[in-house]
Amino acid sequence: MPREHYKAVLFDVQGTLTDFRTTLLDRGRSVLGGRAAALDWPSIVDEWRAVYRTTVAELSGARQWRSVRSIYTDGLADIVRRRGLEDVVAADEIALLTDGWEQLRPWPDAAAGLRRLRKSHLVAALSNADLSAVISTSRTCGFDWDAVFSAQQFRAFKPHGSTYLGAADLLGVDPAEILMVASHRYDLDAAAELGLGTAFVSRPDEYGPDGRADQASDGDYDVVVDSIEELAGTLGD
Repeated sequence: MPREHYKAVLFDVQGTLTDFRTTLLDRGRSVLGGRAAALDWPSIVDEWRAVYRTTVAELSGARQWRSVRSIYTDGLADIVRRRGLEDVVAADEIALLTDGWEQLRPWPDAAAGLRRLRKSHLVAALSNADLSAVISTSRTCGFDWDAVFSAQQFRAFKPHGSTYLGAADLLGVDPAEILMVASHRYDLDAAAELGLGTAFVSRPDEYGPDGRADQASDGDYDVVVDSIEELAGTLGD
């Protein structure tokens, strides 16, 4: 489909629009103080995110859903236990650290790019995060949406097809007239199989300087860009 014919643009949020790793690193320093460095907090954050991704993938495959808040809370508690840190990180601190996932900070291009896209497209979030977390993060980041969709509403996590098709149905837009935007290949591959257009946004720092963020080349997806503002320009906004 010609790029100018997309009626709606759906966005992944964590990683695609928000810099979760830097947010959580700062959250750890705020909550734990000097203990953060002693605990090697960056490695805990990386393991925490990996546990989340593994859990969500398993639930998606079984078309099961549970609160992402609980996944993050239980995941961090398990990491603390495995590392023998129960006497260092208190239960109430685990809750405070988990709050960071609901107050993520945006990538610099995200908010302005969304505003540009809304001039001529329906723009909506389609996130695996809990609805309350997407709303909270959107307020923190200044994201302007026409709609906010969460896996919670469909009781299934991406990349299960019911999330993408459910969002399309609620928007009243044919899947072929929707562009799915993400920095994660699994998300876009699933959307493409259902007939949605796909836009890959490069976020090389998503997992930090030593991380392995997804990459894409021209031709891998319908659109490949380095920012949301570049995407807006590509779609004519």
